[in-house]
Amino acid sequence: MYSKKTKELILNLLHSGYAASELAKSYGVNAATIARWRKKGAEEGGAMTIQNLKAQIATLSKGKSSDSKAKQIAMLTASLSRLQGAKAKEQKVKNKKKPIALMNGAYESLKEIALKSGELFDYQKDFLNDASQFRIVLKSRQIGFTYVSSLDALLGAVAGRNQLFLSASEEQARILMNYSQMWAKKLGVSFAKDSEYEKSLDNGATIRVMAHNFRTVQGFTGDIWMDEFAWYPNQKRIWHAFVPSIGAVAGRLTILSTPFEENSFFAELFGDELKFYMFSRHRVDIYRAMAGGLKFDLETMRALFDADTWASAYECQFVDDESALLGIELIKSCVSDFTPTLPPKNIPVFSGYDVGRTKDRSVHMGVYDAGEGIKRLCLYDVIAKASFEAQEKLLTDFLRLNLLACLKIDKTGIGMPVAERLKSRFTSRVSGVYFTASVKEALALNLKKHFEDKSISIPNDPLLIADLHAIKRKAGQKSFLYDSDRNEHGHADRFWALALALSYFEKVRERRNKAYII
Repeated sequence: MYSKKTKELILNLLHSGYAASELAKSYGVNAATIARWRKKGAEEGGAMTIQNLKAQIATLSKGKSSDSKAKQIAMLTASLSRLQGAKAKEQKVKNKKKPIALMNGAYESLKEIALKSGELFDYQKDFLNDASQFRIVLKSRQIGFTYVSSLDALLGAVAGRNQLFLSASEEQARILMNYSQMWAKKLGVSFAKDSEYEKSLDNGATIRVMAHNFRTVQGFTGDIWMDEFAWYPNQKRIWHAFVPSIGAVAGRLTILSTPFEENSFFAELFGDELKFYMFSRHRVDIYRAMAGGLKFDLETMRALFDADTWASAYECQFVDDESALLGIELIKSCVSDFTPTLPPKNIPVFSGYDVGRTKDRSVHMGVYDAGEGIKRLCLYDVIAKASFEAQEKLLTDFLRLNLLACLKIDKTGIGMPVAERLKSRFTSRVSGVYFTASVKEALALNLKKHFEDKSISIPNDPLLIADLHAIKRKAGQKSFLYDSDRNEHGHADRFWALALALSYFEKVRERRNKAYII
């Protein structure tokens, strides 16, 4: 109905600052049509090119002049100037050489040994061979970057450079140090000091692992590794803390992470190649990893996740925050670095159990009152492909060993037999919960209120955070519905298990098929 030139002109005028309503009136195009063009143009990169803008300015300059034409030419000329400036800047950046981290002969010789005998995949070798001073990696989970990072850090220490890992969790820190120990043994490197969180070589260089806290990097000089950077609650503060230490000694900076928030500093660092031109970039999703030699049961693993979590964890796609019940910043505000541990047996534990819908996973989560109004996550079990008998035994053992513990279990559908048998054995301590729309609303809003009030503390676990973020508020026929965009295999299990546990501490209550704030 409309020519290609008209579409491109309108798109360019939109980019230049014209309001869609003004363009709809001027060109007689429906506003909804312009909105559709805008969306499609954004997906395809828009119509703005230097050649295109010059052609449109030339066309508008022909014929009879008018105030409207003059305004359009002025707007397009301004856009052309900005685009030419951006292109010139882009070309200038392309011509800049990325700074190189200078190593010694010992580093190079051990690296060659590791490349030949270390059983590394192609993408791990590409990373290890990258001599850039600044490196950033957007990666899938479970593809061995901790393995190769621990090797590269050990080699850096052999070269006499201090190595500092800012770890996403204590568990990840232990894994990394275990890998360092393994590589040292394989390459014949001995440690003068060998503790759980710090190792030092005879040359005086150290390998240290610390929590992702901006205070930990202040005063450190050497190479810095940021592990799972996208999941740090204070990315910019840490960035501003370590940049001076990098510059002072020409230290090396390596940032590695699976993706998370679309509007995060990590996404900016990886995506803005003009501003952060000094970084070499590695993007390795699960499909690239498999092509590079990784053995991975794709079908089985994909079945364990809902679509959104799979896309983030394995396909390197950043998360859209707009429609989520719990925004990313809200979740991060309640994250602390700890490992869930049951309290002494004289302290009650309040747990929730979400029964797996198919043959994949169930989730058991528990909280306790840690004082000062804070409920702390102390139990976090994911049970994959277990029979109902095995699940029932697990819950029975938990209740027998923890005499003050209480349990709420989803008894909708397949969960009913397990819930009823547990109820008959532990009458006063077990409650079955039907997941009606109004009950799920109350559970979801109660959990949200705990996050808003900062009355819940959770560990920095990416899969837990992803499940919490996956739940969306959707309009139903009679009320709002609370659920994740899921495939047939998953439904944000961790969210509902935690919601059941927190329902013992009511801030929102279901009454007469409606949720009320207490």
